[in-house]
Amino acid sequence: MSGGPEGDRRDLLTALLLVLTVLSGLVDAMSILSLDHVFVANMTGNLVFVSLALAGAPGFSVVTSLVALGGFAVGILFCRAALARLSPAITLVSAAAVCETVLLGSATALHALDGSRRVLVMVCAVAMGIQNAMAGRVAIAGLTTTVMTRTLVGLLGGAAAHDRRVAVRQALSVAALVTGALTGGLLVLLVAPAAALAAAAGCALVVAATATVAARR
Repeated sequence: MSGGPEGDRRDLLTALLLVLTVLSGLVDAMSILSLDHVFVANMTGNLVFVSLALAGAPGFSVVTSLVALGGFAVGILFCRAALARLSPAITLVSAAAVCETVLLGSATALHALDGSRRVLVMVCAVAMGIQNAMAGRVAIAGLTTTVMTRTLVGLLGGAAAHDRRVAVRQALSVAALVTGALTGGLLVLLVAPAAALAAAAGCALVVAATATVAARR
């Protein structure tokens, strides 16, 4: 049971954040495989990549990883300055997803036209910074849309044992990220990197349209 209108709204937010988690897997698979071994959604990985590059490990770029970190920070600051005060939560999700759709759609076109890789990294990282900041504001337990470390600890360590709904959300979150990354990897390897970006932009568009309709109700 969803528990009335409030429960229905929470169920919708959960579903939308899970779609955005799939999106995270898509864009990170694309960026790692086609944009100089860099994450655009998972900044923990970029901190490790910067360290490896500084150590002289081949295949990693300090500059590209820093561009991703900078873009992510810009996305967070933009959400904080322009979106964070939007209410209710579904309105915030709608606005953030519209921004992501525009950014990832632009990145798709840029990649298809063989544009600058670092510009692509920046654009995608800004989109993911917006998404992560929004998810933090919406604050659905077990759904970060990107980072799975604490999710796995909570799921496997028993922290969510007292609340089955949280455990289910955590399990679905992990499955969504794996699904996105697997799909993104297949699209990059079998079709083209731009196809993975287009799929991510499509996910953002679905979330934006659904959230906009729900907000107007």
